[in-house]
Amino acid sequence: MIDRGMEPLNPLDDDSPARSNRTRFLLLSTVVVLALGYMIYAAFPGNALYFLTVTEFNSKTEVHDGRLLRVSGVLVEGTFGREGKSIDSQFQITDKEGGSSDITLQASYTGVLPDLFFNPYSELILEGSFGANQVFHADNILVKCPSKYRDLEDEVPTANS
Repeated sequence: MIDRGMEPLNPLDDDSPARSNRTRFLLLSTVVVLALGYMIYAAFPGNALYFLTVTEFNSKTEVHDGRLLRVSGVLVEGTFGREGKSIDSQFQITDKEGGSSDITLQASYTGVLPDLFFNPYSELILEGSFGANQVFHADNILVKCPSKYRDLEDEVPTANS
């Protein structure tokens, strides 16, 4: 004695639960993919800065507008200066490989310098902007360690030579 005449009509019949779950899954998947895409996009702009060599930087005057960029080079010997016990330092860098060593970039940095800053084989990457006073103001200094091990005996001339 079951009266089926009182049940509500379901126009989708038995497919309704499966279609509802599929819709929820697609909606949830879309939200997750969009969220991951946004996180990846937001994470990379700061790290996507390419660095220029000193020669490239000096030849491209369009990058002298104060934008954030990176410049790569090595410390020019004898140019480092610091006033007293201040953490403000001034120095010059030049291209690492050959090139003309007379092309330099005057730079300044406020803060504690990295350990390998004065190593003559270390490459410095300055992150900052070029100021109106024709000095590159570094906000951050990265030091690339030398790629080759150099033995002290190779560097110091022997008495027999």
